[in-house]
Amino acid sequence: MAALIAGVAALCMLGAASARATAPIVGVWSFSGGKVAIQAEADGTFTGKVVSPTKFAECTHPVGEDMWTKITAQADGSYWGAHQWFFAGTECTPNPVPGPTAWRVLGNSKSRFLRVCFSDPGSNAQPTIAADGSSANATFGCVDSALISSLPKLPPTKLSRYVHMPRGKSCLGSRKLRIHLRDPDNDPFAQIEVTLRSGKFRREARVKRHRHSAIAVVSLMNLPKATFTIRVKATTVLGHHVSLRRGYHLCRHR
Repeated sequence: MAALIAGVAALCMLGAASARATAPIVGVWSFSGGKVAIQAEADGTFTGKVVSPTKFAECTHPVGEDMWTKITAQADGSYWGAHQWFFAGTECTPNPVPGPTAWRVLGNSKSRFLRVCFSDPGSNAQPTIAADGSSANATFGCVDSALISSLPKLPPTKLSRYVHMPRGKSCLGSRKLRIHLRDPDNDPFAQIEVTLRSGKFRREARVKRHRHSAIAVVSLMNLPKATFTIRVKATTVLGHHVSLRRGYHLCRHR
């Protein structure tokens, strides 16, 4: 009986997690010239992460920021949570006091959009959005966002789409090895680590970020052996992991 109860509880938890992952609010939405990806969290709430910089009011929300937090489903089909604000000024310092916010997905299955209504930080005025789209208590107003795509998933068998490395079949005669990384659509890389190993010797590459890509440059000078391995490890804004390893050898051991 105990095992049966535990099994039923596990199925219920799995079902709830699956329902949250397919909730209508989950996806990548346009917002004020940028993009925000809303995904489900383990505690039953949702989080809106910036995957393309967006400027709201006076300040820019950077990639990787949790702009919307503690998004919680309400009984009427809307969602309540918090929006990250900044203090006005040239420095755009984050405001530690969040602003009450409401969300609701409107439209039909063919044409959905997300209405977001805001209240100023510290106002204690919780915005509401009715099923017909009308809002109340939004001291800062509302913004509509178009659905861009579902949440991206990185296929582990097709990493060459994002990481471009020289082939290891022929020897290398250059003094440097360049590795190019391209950000996955709607889920850019947040952390990139490229390392060289030759026996017990280890060397880390310099990584230079560009707008939608990155280049890692590895020095091949003064290696203890002619053979070496390059490993690329990267993590995206939404928590996906990319790992690729490839072996090489030098044409002439310096």
